[in-house]
Amino acid sequence: MEFDLHPSVTLRSGTFSAVVAPEEVVLAGLNDNPVLRRFLFLFVSGNYSRVLPGINRRSVSIEVRRAFTAFQFLQILRESYHTIVFVEHDPSLYEGAGEDMASQVGESLRQLGQSALVVLYAESPDPSFNDMARLADRVFYVASPAARLPAPRARVRGKERYPGGLPRGQQTLGGM
Repeated sequence: MEFDLHPSVTLRSGTFSAVVAPEEVVLAGLNDNPVLRRFLFLFVSGNYSRVLPGINRRSVSIEVRRAFTAFQFLQILRESYHTIVFVEHDPSLYEGAGEDMASQVGESLRQLGQSALVVLYAESPDPSFNDMARLADRVFYVASPAARLPAPRARVRGKERYPGGLPRGQQTLGGM
């Protein structure tokens, strides 16, 4: 099983992928994706989720679990039986939990990824995300769409480029 989270990000079952992308890119990939209706989908977040309120609950068959500590997060991963596991990274889970806790969680995500499609998502990387992403099969970085530059203003009265005709020695295509 595979699905496209973004035109340049194809996620496959049996893999653990880390994704760094803007929130709107991830929501566009999760909402109205017909593949996600057919499989058991687990959304795991920490203390606060920025993505969850934007997910169209009618477009996916979703179960939501929240972890308030890294230990709760590990327990959720151990109990998971889902086909797709989407984890929204919360760096506050690893504060004070020990130096190697992020690596332990990354190892659990990698092991779970052998039998499911596992995605670790963050809008921007931090040290704990990077520790876990080192164990991922694939890491995707999606840049935010560049802001469109404003269109140049039309001049009301423009200067004539060559008021006296073309410079000497130049010809137009019609003059050849």
